[in-house]
Amino acid sequence: MDNDVNWSLTFSLVVASLVLFLLYRYLTSTFTHFSERGIPGPKPVPIFGNLWGIWRVNLPQHDRDLVRKYGKIFGYFDGSNASLWVTDPEIIKAVFVKDFDHFTNRRNMTFESKIVRRMVSSARGQEWKDIRSSITPAFTSGKIKRVSVCLHSYKYKLHSNSNFSLKLKMSTLIKACADQLAVKFDRIATTEGKLNAKIQFSAFTMDVIARCAFGIKIENLGEKDDQFMAKAKAIFNAPVNKTPLAVIPLIYPKLIPILGERLFLTEGFQFFIQLLENLIKDRTASKQKYEDFVQVATEAITEYTKEVEGKSVPKWNVEEIEEIVIAQSVLFLLAGFDTTATTLTNIVFLLALNPEVQSRLYDEIAKKMEFYAEVKHEMLIDLPYVDQAINEVLRMYPPVPRVERECNKDVIYNGIQIKKGTIVTVSSFALHYDPDNYPEPEKFNPDRWNADNKAERNPYTFLPFGMGPRNCVGMRFAMEEIKIALCTIIQQFHFFPVAETPETMQFEKGFMQVTQPVNAVVGIERRTAQ
Repeated sequence: MDNDVNWSLTFSLVVASLVLFLLYRYLTSTFTHFSERGIPGPKPVPIFGNLWGIWRVNLPQHDRDLVRKYGKIFGYFDGSNASLWVTDPEIIKAVFVKDFDHFTNRRNMTFESKIVRRMVSSARGQEWKDIRSSITPAFTSGKIKRVSVCLHSYKYKLHSNSNFSLKLKMSTLIKACADQLAVKFDRIATTEGKLNAKIQFSAFTMDVIARCAFGIKIENLGEKDDQFMAKAKAIFNAPVNKTPLAVIPLIYPKLIPILGERLFLTEGFQFFIQLLENLIKDRTASKQKYEDFVQVATEAITEYTKEVEGKSVPKWNVEEIEEIVIAQSVLFLLAGFDTTATTLTNIVFLLALNPEVQSRLYDEIAKKMEFYAEVKHEMLIDLPYVDQAINEVLRMYPPVPRVERECNKDVIYNGIQIKKGTIVTVSSFALHYDPDNYPEPEKFNPDRWNADNKAERNPYTFLPFGMGPRNCVGMRFAMEEIKIALCTIIQQFHFFPVAETPETMQFEKGFMQVTQPVNAVVGIERRTAQ
């Protein structure tokens, strides 16, 4: 009897050991992918690959450390999935532009939500091409300048419309939001003398998008009871970003539906989807023309056609059009809100620490104002030093820390083989701080971007908005917004460091899709007449 028990126990241990061994082999079977090709990289661990602990790190610094240690081309594993990291400008050019047809898609996330799948940032293959082509007209510089909107008072109920309607150019509307921001700055300068920049710029960018994109005016924006802002912020700084669950979409994307999409598509995300669904339903029942982003995008997507038996017919049916419009509108709101607010925060922070740059910026804006009298779209065209300063801020603190493409066909560049299914990852921070591209990279120096220096630099060393056909479709809108806000506040206010101002910008730890500044407090005072 004892022999039977011992034999059974031994057999069970052997089977368990064999199962664990096979599981280990399965989980690590891809880990020789790069070493077999002579490509260096950090040593991966089972299940997590190189992602263990990523939810606890400062992502910009973490990525820069990796590139410093392993070079401009190295292998990395998201779980068992191979990812080739590159900061080599020639490979970046090939992946993002020259051979874009081999790298059309971004990483594939297994979300069942049609809204998420139809976002231009998530769509794949031909569907991405069709959606991108259909919505691009809504982001042209002409639309930014000329589109008009009807504003409605909004306090979390779409039916609380006021009776006034204003026909305004979009750039004029952005200026109106910037003027309101200046009023807030004036009050803060008078009463407190120091500014939490991210809070104020977040309210400003949300105001701009709510008005320009959706034709709504939020009455209590930025106040304590403002759920609109609270839900938007929660999406970018969600608690899940600081836990191991943050890496599940990268390691095992097929687990997303099993774990529940709401774990990743939070309550805030659902709030904005519902907001857009209600807004579109209201508009369907109304004959009023709004001429905001939702209206322009709906018209552009509706007019997009395909060829069937030699005839041009609508590409999408009514239900599909609504899904695509909601998807792009939610993306426009969320992506434009936080990235632009972060960039404006970083600008003010760096200007506070670099008074000579701030002075030059003020002089250029003041000179323009002598001719134009007020900030407007036309004056933004020729502000070279403003452009230089913005580019330098985007170099030092790119809002999106990583840019990715998925390889759909085996290719070889300079002896480096990239297999189908491999993710190519570019760390924006590592690329922008490479001393081969930017001497003294820690130094804030807008003159890097003057005409002569810019002409000598490889253009594929700067990716704040991505690169190539799949770059940020809202880039023109974002730059218009940033310039109008900057010109409006710099001519009125002076920023300077205070005790709470850190020596360098600090970012939230965690697996963040958009960098989140912390402690971005600067001094503020109204400028005296000069």
